Amino acid sequence: MATETPLDKSEFPASRFETVTRERSLAVPLLLLGGVLVALIARFALATRIETPWIMIDELLYSELAKSFADSGDFVIRDGPRLVNSVGYPALIAPAWLAQSVETSYELARAINVLMMVLAAVPVYLWGRRMMSPAYAALASALVLLMPSLIYTGMLMTENAFFTAFVATSYAMALTLERPTLLRQALVLIGVAVTCLVRVQALVLVPIYAAALALKLILDLRSPGGPKGLRQVVDELRRYLPSAVVLVVVGGGYIAMKLLQGAPLEDVLSGYGGVVKVEYDVSSAIEWTIDHFAELTFSVAVIPVSALIVLLGLGLRGWATGPAERALLAVATSAIVLTVVEVGVFASRFALRVEERNMFSVVPLLFLAFSLWLARGLPRPLVLTAVAALAPAALLLTLPLGRLLNIGVLSDTFGFIPLYRLVLRPDIGVDTVRLLMLGGGIAAALAFALLPRKLARVALPSVVALVLVLASVAVFDSIRDHSRATLALTGAKDPSWIDEEIGSGSQAAFLYGAGVDPFGEAQILWQTEFWNRSVGNVYRLGPPEPAPLSAGVAGLDRATGHIALEPAPSNPIRYVVVPSSAQLGGELLAKTRRLALYRVEQPMRFTTLLEGVYADGWMINDAAFTQYVTSTGRPGRLRVRVSRESWGGPSVPGQVTLRVGSLVSRGGQPAIGNVTSTKRWTVRSRMGRTFLLETPKPPFRLEVHNGSTFSPGDTGSPDTRQLGAQLELELVS
Repeated sequence: MATETPLDKSEFPASRFETVTRERSLAVPLLLLGGVLVALIARFALATRIETPWIMIDELLYSELAKSFADSGDFVIRDGPRLVNSVGYPALIAPAWLAQSVETSYELARAINVLMMVLAAVPVYLWGRRMMSPAYAALASALVLLMPSLIYTGMLMTENAFFTAFVATSYAMALTLERPTLLRQALVLIGVAVTCLVRVQALVLVPIYAAALALKLILDLRSPGGPKGLRQVVDELRRYLPSAVVLVVVGGGYIAMKLLQGAPLEDVLSGYGGVVKVEYDVSSAIEWTIDHFAELTFSVAVIPVSALIVLLGLGLRGWATGPAERALLAVATSAIVLTVVEVGVFASRFALRVEERNMFSVVPLLFLAFSLWLARGLPRPLVLTAVAALAPAALLLTLPLGRLLNIGVLSDTFGFIPLYRLVLRPDIGVDTVRLLMLGGGIAAALAFALLPRKLARVALPSVVALVLVLASVAVFDSIRDHSRATLALTGAKDPSWIDEEIGSGSQAAFLYGAGVDPFGEAQILWQTEFWNRSVGNVYRLGPPEPAPLSAGVAGLDRATGHIALEPAPSNPIRYVVVPSSAQLGGELLAKTRRLALYRVEQPMRFTTLLEGVYADGWMINDAAFTQYVTSTGRPGRLRVRVSRESWGGPSVPGQVTLRVGSLVSRGGQPAIGNVTSTKRWTVRSRMGRTFLLETPKPPFRLEVHNGSTFSPGDTGSPDTRQLGAQLELELVS
């Protein structure tokens, strides 16, 4: 008579980990294929409704690298340094820029994005089939296709390629941990190399590989029938010697090369080299890492994290598992922990926000663990289930939502976007949102632990899927609206208006920094540069643009308006783009609310220049208008309207002084010499007044001073600028 063992009484019997017999029915694979095709169509339709690149300068950077690679086979931006070593993604989308139209290139690039991201469902399904039936493997793939993160397909970001590359490499790791053949080890190393070409963050795959191997050996030792002695463990480790040799040779070779070059070892990190040069505060790093674990848990509706904890706990307790299950648990646990720690530590020093975009690639591994837990009959041993249900839900208590819910979530933290949208509503505050989040977390924990198995088998995946869908709707709506607002900054009906006017084969220089809002001007510059192939060299009139991009210097003689470009172009510049508040000598070809395109005369010079005024016409305390040249060269009149007509909030009286006189230079700066006209007036909310000022012959200068300002932000407006009055100017004779 066979002796009864504790294993026979368990909720996790060995029979549940026997090799899955491959079913001959093609119904589920065909259904999954149909789902992938539907996802391709739906995701492309959504991607193309995001109207313009808006994560700047990232999207401009990758599009320019792709354009350069398509045109010349090299990675160059504005004839300057590459800035990044991770060129895999620009190379993948480069074929899109073989099209002549920027609009067509943009759509083709996003079609490539969609293909790359949706195809991540394939390795997830193949991985799942090694452990579970087609239906449960398809469930994991379906959840991947519902992830809000797939909305990145509408943006020119490395996430699109990194996601699938990371998942595929993780799958290769799991295959290798099951049976470490030379071919499988080679696939892992190739996968790591390819993923690093997409994003240098993929270097974390090397310690993930090592940690997964160690955890797999621990699970093997705990499993019935696994290795039982040190000798067997050493024999198993020897099988991974080829991987170790390759990693040592590659790492040692790189170190030797950099030492011979006298170059720093962090060169491989490109723009992220600073991450290894700074000191990190341990307590801050721990705090941010916990925040990242909590946000990741929240983004998947808690339940998949609980499922992984149960499976891992059962494996460590010695319940029977198969090699594929142990490999999944080892890779998933190692990848999630090390990726979140990597991202959390980085965020503690550099980002200072939750960087979900750098860690959502581990989510498919959670969905695989969740599907495996369902496929194995929802095992729920009492103590382990209590820990698995309550610990992830308790993590949500640690999230400082008041600090984390801000505009930065739109680009970096999709999981928080639904909460951010709620916080923006006037009738809902952060405290209410926190209660809603905690209530949802507790409900998920209770459902995981207490729902009857028959009901939970359907309800739990349905809840996770519903959360993903609802989050996707909120994320898409927010990003679509933000992209529209970003495109509207240019004030152009056709964003490719410069190409339409002079042709994409011509070259127009862009003069940047003539206004009072460098970041706002930079946004307009980047949008214009993306949509117009004809926009070439950028020259700055003032401080550098807020991005590490190459730009020349436009030296301005403020006494005459003449412009000297450095470095001097090899050929005379024919076309120049400037803010619409300025005028150049030459022919005005086209104009939008924000910019103007000129065919310039040589030597290049301003004929008029407005300073100290935002693009929407508001000034701060001081503004100036210089008229260098007029058609008659005689004295005339200048019509000036000063107002706060568009402001209906609290009235802060502002004493306005207007002075006009001849232009002189004092200490190298423009100033008024002989004053020909002076006006004073007090401006208030909803008020405006027009002044007609006598001017001397050009060059002359108008200076406007406002004695007091106000901020719309004080009344709850998102506009936090200090504003004085709005100016409208017209030379009437």
